[in-house]
Amino acid sequence: MADFAWFTKAHRFVFDHTHGWIGGNLGRPMVLMYTIGAKTGLIRPVPLQYYPAEPEGIMVLASNNGQPKAPSWYYNLKANPEIDVLAGRQKRRVRAEELTPEKRAQVWPEMRKQNPAIETYAAKAGRTLPIMLLRTIKVC
Repeated sequence: MADFAWFTKAHRFVFDHTHGWIGGNLGRPMVLMYTIGAKTGLIRPVPLQYYPAEPEGIMVLASNNGQPKAPSWYYNLKANPEIDVLAGRQKRRVRAEELTPEKRAQVWPEMRKQNPAIETYAAKAGRTLPIMLLRTIKVC
């Protein structure tokens, strides 16, 4: 298992079990998405950096660290868009929706400002990286 995979596994465990007290911010705001497997129906916790999109909710980038294929959680959100998330220490019920190309073009510069590495991921992936808006339905 690569170092980043081990770290992600440990981060997911700590973030989940401390209810966001530890792991909710790693120099950048983090969200723990409880996606529902498109094929299995099982809950899949996934920690990611998020980008504020208040008052609508938060945004996440399906970069998969620059891989040619989108991450599994992206397909899980497409199949089951209504999920729970832990944004920092705040639990929310959200509905995921992919940004249109026009809206994506509007938010990309601000996302790039918050995390310049996304340009590298986009170039390495050779694809348009989807941006998902996790629209808040209810704060729990």
